[in-house]
Amino acid sequence: MAFQIKDFTSIVASMINWMKGTQTTITDFNEGAIARTLVEAPAAELDELYQEMFIGLKEAIPVATYNTFSFAALPARPTTGLIRTAIAAAATNQVIPAGTVYSYAGGTVTYTSENDTTITVGNTYADVLVSANVSGTAGNIAAGTQFTAAPDISGFVSATNLSPFINGSDVESDDERKVRFQAFIDALSRGPVEAIKYGLKTTQITDSSGNVIERVVSAQVVEPYETDNNQPVGLVVCYIHNGVGQTSNALVTQAQKVVYGYTDSSGNKIAGWKAAGVHVDVYAATEQAVPVAAVLTADIGYDKATLVAQAVQTIYTYIQGLDTGVPCLFADIITLVKNIEGVANFVVSTPTADVTPASNVKLMPGTVAVS
Repeated sequence: MAFQIKDFTSIVASMINWMKGTQTTITDFNEGAIARTLVEAPAAELDELYQEMFIGLKEAIPVATYNTFSFAALPARPTTGLIRTAIAAAATNQVIPAGTVYSYAGGTVTYTSENDTTITVGNTYADVLVSANVSGTAGNIAAGTQFTAAPDISGFVSATNLSPFINGSDVESDDERKVRFQAFIDALSRGPVEAIKYGLKTTQITDSSGNVIERVVSAQVVEPYETDNNQPVGLVVCYIHNGVGQTSNALVTQAQKVVYGYTDSSGNKIAGWKAAGVHVDVYAATEQAVPVAAVLTADIGYDKATLVAQAVQTIYTYIQGLDTGVPCLFADIITLVKNIEGVANFVVSTPTADVTPASNVKLMPGTVAVS
């Protein structure tokens, strides 16, 4: 029989019914009567006990389940993104070294480059992959923030983020953990497409302090044989993306290792995610920019400039959050913006229809112009 909660009213009614059925001396059970008052006191305690048991069970079931599978909540993660660094034209290649620290006026969070970035002769800028010095959403900032760099970069002109930094996250919430656990259960068989995709998304690269500096955010798994019978049956091709841009070769190499299985630095064997006999190739997904142009109409009493900023942020977040190979839906852009309180109308001129990428393409926000 399933566990059922009895509330205060039901407990009192049960006690009174029992008293009525076992004696005839006491007949007054109305509210305020002595007999009723005598049973209401323990009924209140029993009601509290029922509630505590119910709350305890609700909390214990997921904890016990997660602990059984050693499925801990994800810690807070730092923001990562690309800072476009421009310099004056130079006669030689200019290297922006790993460890370069970017900061902005009035900000308490700094952003550090993790790899050497070279601006070759003939070019005057490069996009530098950086990560925040703190974990969590504190490192998320709007697009167009102006940075300075330390140490000084030779011929430095400017540094700015063309897209907002939005992927910093706080400690995983209960709802987010539940969704991830469902995907984990689906992947327990280790071999099907969904299992390989889940395994790919566990891939990350950390610095010497253990901080995540790059990770697989989106992935697509393709079996070429399904569309081309001339391809080997046991071939699987995977495309990954770091959610920011310019997915590194190091992340691709790490993802390949995760899928096949490897031995860690402590000598422990880490199981892979592919089936025996299956050959898996991992590549960085190709990026395709999706420009958006639209006109927003504000309701009376709302500040249009504020709504435009919210709309731009919403569009960036939507497109950047799309998985590899997943289309950008024209209707979704309109719906998401119109769900912002104060938006009366939102007319999109670009794109004019859904943007459907190939399976190896990750759509990314292009120029988002909302007027």
